[in-house]
Amino acid sequence: MTASVSGLSVGTANAGKLQAVRRALAQYPLLARLEVLPQKVESGVSYQPSTLEETTRGASNRARAAAARGGTVLGIGMESGLFDVGDDKTFDVCACVIYDGTASHVGYSCAWELPPKIRRLVKESGMNLTDAFNEAGICDDPKIGDKGGVLAVVTGGRVTRPDYTVQAIQMAVVAMNPSLYQCSPALPRGINDPLPQFESTPRFRALVLIRTTRVILSGVAVAYFAWLAWFADRPREPAWVI
Repeated sequence: MTASVSGLSVGTANAGKLQAVRRALAQYPLLARLEVLPQKVESGVSYQPSTLEETTRGASNRARAAAARGGTVLGIGMESGLFDVGDDKTFDVCACVIYDGTASHVGYSCAWELPPKIRRLVKESGMNLTDAFNEAGICDDPKIGDKGGVLAVVTGGRVTRPDYTVQAIQMAVVAMNPSLYQCSPALPRGINDPLPQFESTPRFRALVLIRTTRVILSGVAVAYFAWLAWFADRPREPAWVI
């Protein structure tokens, strides 16, 4: 990583989103070393974005504002929002934008369908998802969004809000590949290279053999000294005197 790309400004102070950023970066050796710098910035969109375009725009605004405020080359923004499919289905999705000073790299999480009751409360009463889920009695936690999110409620904890935020970040990182996409010259090549398969290297096999040998020898030594202790302590027959 070049010296000019040593930090990543994140357009949020939300603990769950910051956790997701660190989890995602840990999977990329060239990004894992970046210092994560939270920046409290505005999205510039409605509190509950209602289209994919608005959701993406909010993430982009956060990414650019975070980079400017943090004084870093890279800025990342995440925004959750809704979009309709047909006349009767609404989905929730997380958008991520990573701004590299030149280009914006966009990724999305899995999208999940709102229950009809929740959809009506959002559409007719203008509620956000947290308020709608509490109003519907599906959960009873006004701060659920700062925890696993309502996604954790409907999946029984199998997929959480940080989980799908990680997905969005990973999909944005896909485009941080100068050989395939437009990228800033500051970005190094190889961000998306496969992780090294340590188990296939001679050094790794040698280390495994050494460790296995040590374990076996330690076991033999323990057994030997236990036998000696037993032999020394066992009662002996009196010697015959002739």
